[in-house]
Amino acid sequence: MKKIITLLLVAALGVSSPVFLTSCSTTPSTNVEAFKTLSVIGSTAKSGMDAATQLLKQGSITVAQWQKVADFYDNKFQPSFALALTAANSDLSSPASPDITNLAIQFVALVAALYPPTPK
Repeated sequence: MKKIITLLLVAALGVSSPVFLTSCSTTPSTNVEAFKTLSVIGSTAKSGMDAATQLLKQGSITVAQWQKVADFYDNKFQPSFALALTAANSDLSSPASPDITNLAIQFVALVAALYPPTPK
């Protein structure tokens, strides 16, 4: 599960960071553009919330840790996402703004921090 969260975080970082795109002189493909949609950002955050809930059910995190994640999701991410969705006329294929993307990155990082380091 940690690998999944880590992949989500890496994907989210790649989505928001223009540095990855500015080092290349070619235009991003439509596949890259698809990762910047409200649909992907919303799904990524929901997957993070689901992962945190699963960790709580497994007894891997405390209720206080889960509550911190839930508070961020409910009070920071969801209102901003709802506003972005309203601005996009409920079109989930609309591009996500850097602000909502950054909130998703912060959220996924918060969830990823709940996982213990993988032993080598």
